[in-house]
Amino acid sequence: MSRFADPAAPGRLRRLTLTAVPPLLLLIVPAALVGLYGERLPDRAYVDNWAANPQYAPTWDGWLSGQRFSLLLFEAALVLPFLRYWRVPQAQRIMVALSFLVGASLSVSAALWLTMLVDASGPLARPAWHLPVEIGATAAAALLGYLAAGPMPSPPEATATPPADAPTMALGPYQRVLFVTSAWSRRGLLVAVALGTIAALTLSNGSSAWQGTALLALWTIFAAVQARTRLQIDGSGITVRASWLPVLRRTVPYSLVRFAEARSEAPPGRYKLDDSEAGWGVVSGKGPVLALSLSDDRWFVYSTREAETAAALVNGWLSRQRQRETA
Repeated sequence: MSRFADPAAPGRLRRLTLTAVPPLLLLIVPAALVGLYGERLPDRAYVDNWAANPQYAPTWDGWLSGQRFSLLLFEAALVLPFLRYWRVPQAQRIMVALSFLVGASLSVSAALWLTMLVDASGPLARPAWHLPVEIGATAAAALLGYLAAGPMPSPPEATATPPADAPTMALGPYQRVLFVTSAWSRRGLLVAVALGTIAALTLSNGSSAWQGTALLALWTIFAAVQARTRLQIDGSGITVRASWLPVLRRTVPYSLVRFAEARSEAPPGRYKLDDSEAGWGVVSGKGPVLALSLSDDRWFVYSTREAETAAALVNGWLSRQRQRETA
């Protein structure tokens, strides 16, 4: 049984709605344009890569049927992960941003293409300015979706001192805490290589679906920078930053930490720099980990051989600070 009822509940219905609605543009925009310009469009739904064989291009009704299938696919791809991360508002915000990205990018692309075919006698090559317009609309929509998700609910603060059996280092009233270590993840490197290979193949094949290639490239970078990370424990909290991209960083403030412990292996679950139901962190393989019990019933986990020392430092800081607050 969870200690807290549901810390992700505030704003979740709003985030779910914002995830489910934007993909509807994939059908609404093309259907509206076909209805508006139907008599001025070519007889067949010509597409760039079908220009050499226009006789195989679908009718407009057939093309719209394909849009309905795409809508169902994207709705499932966005809503199902949202439901999977029912208690993780940070992950839900990402799904909202992705939903806005998909809805805007594909509907703008379809609108540009359809309006280009008005009064056209056959297949036409897309003008070069279409691509920057699509990219700009995609980036703006993703940012708008991220902002539209609204403020994330704050996890409850932890106020109790660590358990008596937790490793604790006695700290003087003016002692400071500083601990630094780093970790490699072979799995992260392998995933980055695999994703990079797929992205390169789609690029070399001249795929017109630049959105998929761009997402693969971003995913590759995100996986690659997680291959080597740096952990720092100081007075501001516990911070993890990507060694190859220091701007990518996350901090666990002490107010969200119940206690720290050293474990021989990570608790069950998935631990990466992005959130999961279990928590987040960096696990480089089998071996000792620093495990922080968080106030939202999840874990922060980091692989380090000095896990016992790191846990003792964190608990020492928590004990000193919280004893002062209750004194």
